[in-house]
Amino acid sequence: MFIYHKVIQNELEENISPQRVLKEGLNRRTATRWYSRGANFFPELTERLRPVNLPKWIDFKVAFGADLEPFEKPYYRFPVFSDKMLVFNFDISSDLFAYIEDMYDGGRGHFVEGLPSKEDLMKQYWESMNTLDEYMKNKPYKNPELYIFEQVPAKLIHYIE
Repeated sequence: MFIYHKVIQNELEENISPQRVLKEGLNRRTATRWYSRGANFFPELTERLRPVNLPKWIDFKVAFGADLEPFEKPYYRFPVFSDKMLVFNFDISSDLFAYIEDMYDGGRGHFVEGLPSKEDLMKQYWESMNTLDEYMKNKPYKNPELYIFEQVPAKLIHYIE
């Protein structure tokens, strides 16, 4: 099974060259910033509601996103190489992001009307956590948000143009 990571090069974000990724590997510093970061929208809430007894390696400060299917070219492709990959429900991330949009809208509530509280959403987000294996066996939700919690070694990465 392969995992995919988008390569986005535009003037709006820092462009990390494919040569650098193929030399250094893929990690938080070399990853494309395009991916949703549901767990980082409200980091203090994420940590406060973090389930007890989770392994220390589950640290969103080092995690970066990836996909289970290729997007549009160019992208990086690499095999599943670790069990430090977790899947969360992207739909919950979208609902959490509505609270950020609401803040930019002056807190009028248009974006969050009918949504559970941020706290309830974050609890649901943590409850949606699956290992990659568990997710692939059961696919409990349609829109996965995949996080990788360690560096992808450069030797495993293929650049697809």
